[in-house]
Formats: sequence, C-alpha cells, structure tokens
Amino acid sequence: MTRQAREQFIATLAMLLTLAVGGAFVGGLSGGLLVPIAAVLVMAYAKGRLVILDFMELRPSRSLLRSALLAWPAALLSLALARAVAVTLIG
Repeated sequence: MTRQAREQFIATLAMLLTLAVGGAFVGGLSGGLLVPIAAVLVMAYAKGRLVILDFMELRPSRSLLRSALLAWPAALLSLALARAVAVTLIG
C-alpha cells in the first residue's frame, strides 16, 4: 500500500466514523421529527456511497455494477423516508 493510498484509506475511515457518530447523535435526539430522520438517512447514504466507491474500489469504474450498487441504498433509504413521512402524516 502506497503512502497516498494509506492516507486516502484513513481519510475515508475517519469520514465514515464521523458520519456514524453524527448519525447516532442526530438520531438519538430526533424525537421522531421528520427533518432529523431525513438527515440521518442522508448520512446513511453517504456512508454507503463511501463504502461502495472506496472500500470496494469502484471509484474509477464506470460499470453498470457501480450504478446498481449506488442505486440499491438510494432505493432502500427512499423507502425508509417514505415510511417516515407516512408515519408522520398518519399520526
């Protein structure tokens, strides 16, 4: 592993840990409100994107697999947001 690759790995890992702690903090203080839940879902997508692009080494790739792997968490998190909106509106 080169020095540049190691530095990129450490930076990505630090970003993932920051997003995880931030998501836990915001989620814990959300109180069931919609905006914090949406923020947590955005942070979850950012974490998934970092894992897919950096740890699976798909950042330089332009393949269909990369697009499918990025669409999968987006679809799941969109469903989670739709559920949160429905629960908020229904009561």
